[in-house]
Amino acid sequence: MQVPRAETLRSRTLAIVNPGSGRGDTARILSALKDWLADPAHPGDIHEVRAGDDLADAARRAAASGCGTVIAVGGDGTISTVAEALAGTPAVLGVIPAGTFNYFARSLDIPEETDAALEVIAQGRAKALDLGTINGRVFLNNASVGIYSRIRRQREETYRRFGRSRIAAYWSVLRAILRIYRPMRLMLTVDGASRQMRSSLVFVCASAYQVEQFGMDGADAIRDGKLAVYVSRDRGRWQLIRHAVRLALRGVERGRDFELVTGRDITLDTRRGAQHVVRDGEVERMRGPYRIARSGVRLRVLCPDGDMP
Repeated sequence: MQVPRAETLRSRTLAIVNPGSGRGDTARILSALKDWLADPAHPGDIHEVRAGDDLADAARRAAASGCGTVIAVGGDGTISTVAEALAGTPAVLGVIPAGTFNYFARSLDIPEETDAALEVIAQGRAKALDLGTINGRVFLNNASVGIYSRIRRQREETYRRFGRSRIAAYWSVLRAILRIYRPMRLMLTVDGASRQMRSSLVFVCASAYQVEQFGMDGADAIRDGKLAVYVSRDRGRWQLIRHAVRLALRGVERGRDFELVTGRDITLDTRRGAQHVVRDGEVERMRGPYRIARSGVRLRVLCPDGDMP
């Protein structure tokens, strides 16, 4: 039997809204949120992120102040930042997806329509998730080292010029590869077994849903608690472009386009010092070697088929 959130909410709700997320309908979402939070069944406040705001700090303060539910409104990067702050706390994460791809929400069957997502927050149950980490920083869907950080920055430039869309995202991939191509020599260690490799991109997935969306192997291993590591085969710039096109068309193949290794404890050493790393679409500099693992710290997320009140 599902228990309405109004019966289990221990305290107020805070909704953290990132107006810069992909869909561009923040005004409509804010209006729906204000009406919803005005209902005595789920009282709360809204924190609208402004330039220079520390989104993670806002989420941490909400949890520390006793908010029972913290709602993240934005794309996967926004949700990941809030999730990292809430992991291991009593607070429960609610999600209103407002990004371009919304892989995390879709993986949990959270609707992309605002009113339906609010209904899940009001009536849903919590599901406990074990998160991925890279050098101690959380990721929900994926983390990568290599050319994808350049692709991500190219994508933001493309968005500024042409607006946010999935077509613009795919175009930025091709343009970044054409402009910048620098393979890495690396040592990859998975559950104690090491091998030397050469690649322009190492991509680690913690989301079985995202893997299946791209028609790639590895989903079953992820469901078994492992991480899936995809190492692109280095056969030159044009081969990498063909690989990107096949990925967009869901036609990539293990062996031809990438090597797949699955495991629970992964170390990636590129011997390049600090590099840009992408976590759920957000770029930051980290110093290697990169230790990638399951966090062991649970995050509770409200979704339609949760397993706890």
